[in-house]
Amino acid sequence: MVIQIATSPLMKEFWDARYDTDQFVYGTEPNRFLAEELVKLQPGRILLPGEGEGRNALFAASIGWSVDAMDQSRTAAKKALQLANDKNLNINYMVSAIETFTFKKELYDVVAPVFVHLAPTLRNLFHARIVDALRPGGKIILEAFHKSQLGRSSGGPQSEAMLYDRKMLLEDFSSLEVVQMQELVTELNEGIFHRGRAHVLRYIGMKPAK
Repeated sequence: MVIQIATSPLMKEFWDARYDTDQFVYGTEPNRFLAEELVKLQPGRILLPGEGEGRNALFAASIGWSVDAMDQSRTAAKKALQLANDKNLNINYMVSAIETFTFKKELYDVVAPVFVHLAPTLRNLFHARIVDALRPGGKIILEAFHKSQLGRSSGGPQSEAMLYDRKMLLEDFSSLEVVQMQELVTELNEGIFHRGRAHVLRYIGMKPAK
């Protein structure tokens, strides 16, 4: 298990403070949508950006995936790696802000941004980079809060510009083949910050084979 450091001050203090508790604030169970999709695939190499305390990374490792996780919070990374050690699982966790992270081209079979919400300019850059990071035939598996989540207390940023809709995803991932695009209201039970009825988007896109 490895920690690599390349931090940015952007929002770092906020996230370090959020994770600075013995409690796993988003729980230790994986995101349900991601877990259901990963078990359908042959394990390969996966990148989990904005991974926080490691719940999705550890699930992926437990079913045979080679896991790279990334988050700007060193506090979250330490918790994730301690939990990995307790469970005797191996993950590579890199501490970096998204805007300073080096996304290696055509390295991953899956990139899975789960509730990664960014300002529009950074989001566009991030989405372009994760497409580049996919191998041909690789998939992006994404769940995010829909714009209609604004005003709900069940999770997500209270900024419409940082929330998602179908048009946004189709534009950002226009080079991918749409495997799934689903908009729904679901019941979240992911720790103390994702709890209750929430309006979400679930998206799977596949990079065309060469």
